[in-house]
Amino acid sequence: MDSFTLDGLSPIAFGSGAFREAGELIKNAGLGGKALIITGANYLQKTGKIAKLDDQLAAAGIACEIYSKISPNPRASEVNEAAKIINETACDFVIGFGGGSAMDAAKAAAALAVCGGDIWDYIRHWDDFETRPVAGALPVVTIPTRYGSGAEISIFSVISNGETNEKAVLTSPEIMPSLAIIDPEFCLDLPLEQAGYAVTDIMAHLIETYISGSGSSPVADSLTETLACDLIKNASKIIRGEASIGEHENIFYISLLALTGITHVGRGGDFPLHDLEHPLSAYFDVPHGLGLGALFPHLMQYSFEHAADRYEKLYLKVFKRMADEGFQPVNAYKTETGALERAANAVDCFTEFFTALGSYKKLSRYGLSEDKLDKLASDVIRLYGHGQLFIPNAKKLRYSDIIEIYKKAI
Repeated sequence: MDSFTLDGLSPIAFGSGAFREAGELIKNAGLGGKALIITGANYLQKTGKIAKLDDQLAAAGIACEIYSKISPNPRASEVNEAAKIINETACDFVIGFGGGSAMDAAKAAAALAVCGGDIWDYIRHWDDFETRPVAGALPVVTIPTRYGSGAEISIFSVISNGETNEKAVLTSPEIMPSLAIIDPEFCLDLPLEQAGYAVTDIMAHLIETYISGSGSSPVADSLTETLACDLIKNASKIIRGEASIGEHENIFYISLLALTGITHVGRGGDFPLHDLEHPLSAYFDVPHGLGLGALFPHLMQYSFEHAADRYEKLYLKVFKRMADEGFQPVNAYKTETGALERAANAVDCFTEFFTALGSYKKLSRYGLSEDKLDKLASDVIRLYGHGQLFIPNAKKLRYSDIIEIYKKAI
């Protein structure tokens, strides 16, 4: 097992109905007397949930301002504007209310309000670009309305630049949320399409490091395998329209665990799928989960022979294990004649699962074409190669490899 460090989690208030206690929870956190709520443009306003949060804060003696212009892939310009409002209205802390985009924007704006300037200067987006250090941030409260991103407890903020069609990651312990309020009841009316994209993101967080890590960590492997099984079982009820609050609670909990780091400690690993997806959603503005689902099977197909033992183990410990227990979520089982065949079967099983979730789609319908591939592949290497000419993976992904994976997704 490799040596590792594991940072502490944000304080978490988790449970059905937790949102109804948001005002008191935030008051008891002692973050200040005025907040800027950062959220998206439509859903929470139309459903009255922003007004409910406003009322709760007022009852707790906390004033608030609202910034509701965050795009599905949050823009640097939006973060800059939100930070300006924070300072102009003398807010003490920030509340990210919504999906991963709202929470990422809130964390970035909280840092920019303290550090000043343009948020893009703090985000590494060129090999020789010297980013400004994040020297501090206002406290952040996150209230996720869906599972998937894990942004409610992470030190990451994924931001897009609409002028250059780039998408990169702000990373700093300074933006770790001070409090996360997680109420799975928000997901009861989550549209099936969005739920499918969110589950795809969770599975990517679980599996990417599993198949790209080089170290040995049996406990982390076992935890990942069990969580993948549980995710598929609970998501299958959503696909069939049979989900209750219990399934949504389970998936939200798995979503949290998938980004705490405990599922890959001791063996390392990278997130090559996310590296390939970020330029895609920056350029075409596709939903993040859809981009992941569209690319994941092709990345797996390209890599499985170079990590056949990992893929074989995934098949045996996830899909075969569930079948042996009497639960068969996919039909892509084949005659098992050897280790490589079992490894290939893992790819087929995941492909069928992503198809059922609605996230495995051809990207030509969203504008992807061969004349765009050079820009995308170049951005992957430039943004995520860390000065090297490849992306870490079970099989190193060089420019030509990335082009081929994108081609298959068209």
